[in-house]
Amino acid sequence: GCGPASPLWALEELASKTFRGLEPGVLQAAQGREPLAALGQRPVCKKRRKSRTAFTAQQIQELEQRFRRQRYLSPVDRDQLAARLALSSAQVITWFQNRRAKLKRDLEELRADVASLQALPPAALRQLTALTDPPGTGPGPDPPRAPGTGTDPPPATAELSEEEIDVGD
Repeated sequence: GCGPASPLWALEELASKTFRGLEPGVLQAAQGREPLAALGQRPVCKKRRKSRTAFTAQQIQELEQRFRRQRYLSPVDRDQLAARLALSSAQVITWFQNRRAKLKRDLEELRADVASLQALPPAALRQLTALTDPPGTGPGPDPPRAPGTGTDPPPATAELSEEEIDVGD
C-alpha cells in the first residue's frame, strides 16, 4: 500500500507540506485552472471589440441612394450625411468602404460569369437560353442552314464597365 515507508506516501507528504498555507488562487493556478492573479500578475485583458452597428432600413435606404450617386464622400458630405442619419462619421466611412468592396466583389463575379458564358460553344448557349426562357418567348428552333456554311460565328464579346452595370441589392 501507501504506508509511511512507501515512495508514494513520501511524495504526497512532500507535496502537502509544499502547498500548505498557500492561497487557493495559487493552487488553482498551479493546476492550470486560472491565471496567476494571486502572485501579482494580472490576467491578460483582451480589448473588447465594438459591437456591430445595426443600421435601420431607412438609414440603409438613404446610404444606398447616396452610394448610387456618389461612391466617395467629401468630409463635409460625410459629416452632413452622418448627422442626418444619426450616425457617427466613422460609421458612414466604414459603411461606404464596405459597400465599395461589395460592389467590387459583385462586379468581379459578374465578369467571371460573362467570361464563362462566352467560353461556351454556341450550341450550349442556345440550350441554356431555352432553359431560362419561358415557353413561347425564346428564340425558337434554329433556322435551317445552307449546306457547307460551317458553324455559328463566335458570340460577340461585351466589355463591362462599372458605370454600365447597376448592381442593386
